[in-house]
Amino acid sequence: MSESINHSDPLSGEGPKKRTRVQFSCTACRYRKLKCDRVYPCTNCNKRGDGPGCTFVGRGPRGKSQRGQTSPTLVQDRLQHLENLVMSLAQKQKHEQSPNQISDFNAVQQAADVNGPDYQTPKSVTSHGAHPSRDTGTLVVNDEGTSYFESADWRAILNEINGVKDSIDYYVDEETDDVKAEEYRDNDSSSPNLLLGMSRPVTKEELLIDIPSREITDRLISRFLKTTEPSLILVHIPTFRKEYELFWKSPQETSFTWLAYIYAILTLSVSHYHRSEEILPLDMVDSSTAWGTFRKRSAQALVQANYLAPGKYKAEALFFYSLSEFYRNQDAQFGVSYLFGILIRLAMRMGYHRDPGHYPSISAFDGEMRRRLWALMCQLDILISYQVGLPRTIQPWQFDTKLPSNLHDTDFDENTVQLPPPRPLTERTACGYTIGKSRIMICFGQITDLAYSREQVSYEEILNIDQRLEEAHDLLPPFLKYQPINQCLAEPTELIMRRYTLELLYQKARVVMHRRYMAKVDSKYTYSRNACLYAARRTLQHHSDVYQESLPGGQLYAERFFMNSFQNTDFMLSAMVLCLELSKETKRDITRMSPQERDDLLQLLETTYKIFKEGRHRSSDTHRGYVALRIMLSRVRGSPPSDSSTSDEQNMQENGQFKFQPEPHSIDPSQYQMDTSSNGDMQNTAYVSGEAPSLSSLGFIEDMLSTPDQMDWRLYDSRISGFGPSDQEILWAPDVSGMPLFDDSIPYPADV
Repeated sequence: MSESINHSDPLSGEGPKKRTRVQFSCTACRYRKLKCDRVYPCTNCNKRGDGPGCTFVGRGPRGKSQRGQTSPTLVQDRLQHLENLVMSLAQKQKHEQSPNQISDFNAVQQAADVNGPDYQTPKSVTSHGAHPSRDTGTLVVNDEGTSYFESADWRAILNEINGVKDSIDYYVDEETDDVKAEEYRDNDSSSPNLLLGMSRPVTKEELLIDIPSREITDRLISRFLKTTEPSLILVHIPTFRKEYELFWKSPQETSFTWLAYIYAILTLSVSHYHRSEEILPLDMVDSSTAWGTFRKRSAQALVQANYLAPGKYKAEALFFYSLSEFYRNQDAQFGVSYLFGILIRLAMRMGYHRDPGHYPSISAFDGEMRRRLWALMCQLDILISYQVGLPRTIQPWQFDTKLPSNLHDTDFDENTVQLPPPRPLTERTACGYTIGKSRIMICFGQITDLAYSREQVSYEEILNIDQRLEEAHDLLPPFLKYQPINQCLAEPTELIMRRYTLELLYQKARVVMHRRYMAKVDSKYTYSRNACLYAARRTLQHHSDVYQESLPGGQLYAERFFMNSFQNTDFMLSAMVLCLELSKETKRDITRMSPQERDDLLQLLETTYKIFKEGRHRSSDTHRGYVALRIMLSRVRGSPPSDSSTSDEQNMQENGQFKFQPEPHSIDPSQYQMDTSSNGDMQNTAYVSGEAPSLSSLGFIEDMLSTPDQMDWRLYDSRISGFGPSDQEILWAPDVSGMPLFDDSIPYPADV
């Protein structure tokens, strides 16, 4: 069993030393208040026929003999691990420090006890990151997975020493320790009850009950493997086939982690059926019930596997589970950002942030699959963090993991000793889209970093990032470059959508980078003004094109659910930019824009408004955009849009046609932990409970359009999105008046 997280500081010299008590009983015995003999599996679990389900929190017995004595092999293994850590650190110091700087281990330990740990962070990090340290740390590989330790992490070494002591001393005071450990577990405020849930443990038999028949499961798995979901690269299909067959041969031998993994895949499969309005395989319940059941079982299996501890497939299972939570409805969800935060910490603990090439113990196959997951995590970290208005978790200086290779799954397997040369980027592979998108995402990450920086940003830095963004866009392989829809008559639908995804991401990055210079009158900023206007106009044109082709009979009808993820705040932002320009034209510089140009912009805004009006029933975010766009058009035209009125909206609300879920800030916090007690329905087209945003709540838009030269983008961001910070909540960033301000609520697209 993997080691538990030790929240106490072993280096602190304050107060008397007291050895931390841990829970010695397995989770099942603790729940039933039985005496556990702490063997694996324990006698009580064996009697109940639940040997494989016997799990321990913290350091488990790791297969101790039934005699109940400390295994010599266990002690030797832990001592060998400790010796390797110490030798690794000593070797590093030998090469990097002068002889008089190398201290004896005991001296360092004593000094650490007095002075406490030294947590150092880089003194300065550029907006586009610094080169990672050459120190690659230590990656411990075993059957349970990988664990990463920094070479200078003395706490890790001391933790290993304590582990050896626990293994040797455990049975000396077993009778008293077991009772005290139970009391300690009840009063330990650091125990992750909130993260691991507080419902009763589930057995493997209970989890297997809800696996559909082989025939139905085959169809669901096939549906997922045939999707255009970019995260599909995490499933190495030839290897998955083998593991899938083994599962059906011996379901009881399957680990809890793999059960969480397969349930998460089933959840995503049902989600695709639901969003594309397809009928589930015969004999299945409705999609909402099936989705809730699979989602619940995935969460339960993750908890039973202790998803906080390193282990094989835990990161992948948690990734797919988090993705299924994202697809739960069409509005942005803050809870998903918490899940991805946990996932990132788990992946770093397992060393995913270090390139596998540093560690010979990582096979070529495992190394490549780790690179795939890390690449997706970096992209989603930027998008989801930006969506909820928080800085990204993964910073460039923290990792050196390379991008995955441009290979087909058939090019390598678990027996591959060395990866073959990557295929040309012009050749389409499963990873080609992720690789091509990464260059643009790197630039977009730099832009979001500037949004949360406390330092002033020069215009030269903005232009440098702009140049890198243009280069990244130009370097896209030909098959991923945008082409007008009328030139894609023979192109696969999924390829067309991926081109739009990259093009919209590129244009969005340009808007959020240059928008703060829209009101500048200095000719120095003319480029930014023109770039922002062009990007905003192109964004709304693409929005219109995709919408038209997503209607029945259109080329993109099969991917029509794509629009539900790509609309809302990013399109509202582009509309706001164009309305600001039109407002300035109304006040002054009327000759700067020809009447035809003005009419074209107004027509584009009218089209965007109609699209939002058509989809306003589907989510509260879409309805917020509908109301906001009506205010914008009313301001720049001088009258409301011809096909809308305030009374129409009021009548619809009174008749119950608008039913939305509560705003994110009013959701109960318990919703954000893994739900292991109830199914939780997947949101359908009609949203339940809550209130639609009113005209008064978005009235600030008209005030801003009245004074376009004084546009406050931070205020706009905080008011237009459900996650924007209030005036009091942004005080952590002093002197924000000169900061580059960016939109912080961009919906995560379905095709990323």
